[in-house]
Amino acid sequence: KSVEQDLALSAGKVHVKFTVQTPKGGKPFVCEGLEGMSLKEIAEHGTSQGADQLAEYIECACSGVMACSTCHVYVDPAWFPKVGQPSEAEQDMLECAHEPRETSRLGCQIRLRPDLEGMVVKIPDGANNMFDHIPFQ
Repeated sequence: KSVEQDLALSAGKVHVKFTVQTPKGGKPFVCEGLEGMSLKEIAEHGTSQGADQLAEYIECACSGVMACSTCHVYVDPAWFPKVGQPSEAEQDMLECAHEPRETSRLGCQIRLRPDLEGMVVKIPDGANNMFDHIPFQ
């Protein structure tokens, strides 16, 4: 993934900063990723400011294929129109998320763009991991 990030930088992709509000009134932090990266990718492979902290809050159990809701975030209402509505498939998964709201999105589906500089997302105070209920044998 570091090679991909180097290639993105050389292709002119820009760093985009956003604020993450932590659950239960914890201290917010600034996170940064490259244009085109999802919040999930930043949590798993980010090397910039805040990536390690973000990884502590979102699990990404399904590797970004919308089969869980462990990367569920609330987009600040002022930013939701710019971030955009979830797809129908994403909405189906959000119905299984911990306490979904009108501004809920999956972090694996939010891709950074320059116009999202300053975006604010909040981490829910819980997560529902549907993988915890699959009987593997």
